[in-house]
Amino acid sequence: MKHLLTTLCAVFFTLTAAVAQEASSDKKPATEKPKAQSKDQKEADLMEAFKIAGVTLAEQEKVRAILAESTVYSKTLKADTSLSEDEMKAKLKEYSNTVKTPKLNEVLGKERSKEFRDAQKTLKEAFMVKQ
Repeated sequence: MKHLLTTLCAVFFTLTAAVAQEASSDKKPATEKPKAQSKDQKEADLMEAFKIAGVTLAEQEKVRAILAESTVYSKTLKADTSLSEDEMKAKLKEYSNTVKTPKLNEVLGKERSKEFRDAQKTLKEAFMVKQ
């Protein structure tokens, strides 16, 4: 009787471990899919913001360069572990006010730049509500 009980317990633990490993391996592709969807959604939102602000193709290239530069700066700050959360936010805001916004104003003009930034903000908020 003890042998039967021991064998059943061993089988139970083996099956549990196998199912747990299967479940954890299934999670990896599931996390990659939302990342791709998020990237696609960001691109769609950017195109919509361009459309709302009436940005031409030539201007889109310049704006994309400014946004890419801003992203690099942001990632650099986030990688800097010596900064507190508040310091990082302050530096990002300062960068936006002194570098990013003036460059957008130069490329698009003050009025269309504001329309573009407002459209981006609205679309981002709508995306966050969906999640």
